[in-house]
Amino acid sequence: MEKPLAAFYLLLGSCIFGLSIFVSRFVGNLIVLVSYAVFVVSAVVATAPINDIRNRWLPDIPFRYEPVILFSATVLWGVFLLGLALNPSPSSALRTGAFIVLSAITLFVVPAVVTREQAFTAIGIVGAVCVLLSLPSALLGEFSVLGWTIDRVSATYVFILDTHVRSPTFIFDQQNYFRVLVAMGTVAAAGVATRTRSPRMAIVAALNLIGVYLTLGRAARLAVVVAAVLVFAYYLAGRIALVGVTIAGTGATVIALAIAFGVLPGPTEPLRAALGDRPGYWTASFRTFAARPFFGWGLVDTGTAIGNHYSGPFTGVHNSYLRLFVIGGIVGGVTYLVLCGSVLAAAFRRIRERTPLALTTFCLVVMVLVFQLFDGATIFGTNLSSVLWALTIGYAQSPLLNTEPLRSIGRHYKAHKPLSLNGEV
Repeated sequence: MEKPLAAFYLLLGSCIFGLSIFVSRFVGNLIVLVSYAVFVVSAVVATAPINDIRNRWLPDIPFRYEPVILFSATVLWGVFLLGLALNPSPSSALRTGAFIVLSAITLFVVPAVVTREQAFTAIGIVGAVCVLLSLPSALLGEFSVLGWTIDRVSATYVFILDTHVRSPTFIFDQQNYFRVLVAMGTVAAAGVATRTRSPRMAIVAALNLIGVYLTLGRAARLAVVVAAVLVFAYYLAGRIALVGVTIAGTGATVIALAIAFGVLPGPTEPLRAALGDRPGYWTASFRTFAARPFFGWGLVDTGTAIGNHYSGPFTGVHNSYLRLFVIGGIVGGVTYLVLCGSVLAAAFRRIRERTPLALTTFCLVVMVLVFQLFDGATIFGTNLSSVLWALTIGYAQSPLLNTEPLRSIGRHYKAHKPLSLNGEV
């Protein structure tokens, strides 16, 4: 296995362990930072001769980008720095530095040295391994080995063949991370299996799908169903149908949210019941944004920023787009929306160019946009959701070459339109 690919597996593993019950979040973040450093070193070593590296004060780090995505990310980094200047604190400084550096590596460096197929395979395999290790707890309950809790279960149950089994949490301190991993692992592995005709990857996809069912995540199940609908539309009627389904889904989402908040007539109460406490969180977050609409509150604790705008326990914004408005004001929120729209357009261009695994990439991008409707995590951060979502955006950019070889990376590469390819997209 090439060094960058091995470092990529280490990165995914560290994101999982950093969110486990074994370590604190502070220690977990340190572990993730170390794994990022290892990856960057492996990327530099893999793409430049050792003598060349030794003769430079600052060795070149391979990266690739599309201008609109780089520009949007740069604006957001500037918003974070402005927020730090307006609300300085040691914790904000650390969070700002991590958000900028780690997101830059994930968005622009990782896709330059690890191919789509390698990355999607890794995500699927890591998810499948987590599901395999969690299956005993679904049947037997939480168990430990030598005093270490290997697997945990939630308080909910899943109905399978007239039997109620427990919903596994694995080693995560929150089950939502497990749900995001297996949902994206399902689609990533299924795409690789379709392209390579690999029975092993088909099994990997099936294991991740079992995880989607067992973990009972409504957003995860919705995201997988949306991806399946997109694939069906594409193979049924091509790119036009894909665009039509995407636009129709976006419109339906906007209408449903408008009904839930009473802006449009319709079944308001059922929709609000399906959303749970989120309408209250979103309303409080909007009021917080309205209190500082221009520059936002910066990278402070969201609960602290919400303050008195919400009565009762506040668990988070639960909407990535709204959270960026709270953090960065109008500029930050609008720029994040532009970034998401640009990524969707870039992923669609990959389909028109018949880039390998382009349809899988498009589905993953849409899944990320769906997740962000109900989850407050963004593409910036060290948690597993943020890393997976940033990776998806990174791979929506144009490939370096048709076959994306690992070691033929230019030092400063700007994404361009690749040659047309035949085969599965």
